[in-house]
Amino acid sequence: MAITFKSVGHFFATAYKDTAAALPKIIATDTTVEKVTGDIPVYGPLGVTVETAGYAVLGEISALLTTGGEAAAAKLTNAGLDEAVVTSVEALLKSIPDLVNLAKAL
Repeated sequence: MAITFKSVGHFFATAYKDTAAALPKIIATDTTVEKVTGDIPVYGPLGVTVETAGYAVLGEISALLTTGGEAAAAKLTNAGLDEAVVTSVEALLKSIPDLVNLAKAL
């Protein structure tokens, strides 16, 4: 069975989500967090949607930083994205070089 990705951003979003689901501490709280989010009256289902959107945005930012380097970081900052967010995502990407190399090979 082949896995296909719509874009490098989609690849990163999927990888981040799968990685988060695999971490032992997160697994221990995963169902609890989802249950709490889902049980919030009126806004619970929206919370799950926001979480999915957050992974998608993180994936797209990661894709831009992976392919565009310093120029992409400067453009994201100039576009109004908080510099701390850009720095955090860059640090995350540096901590998982194998994932970055795999994304570049797509």
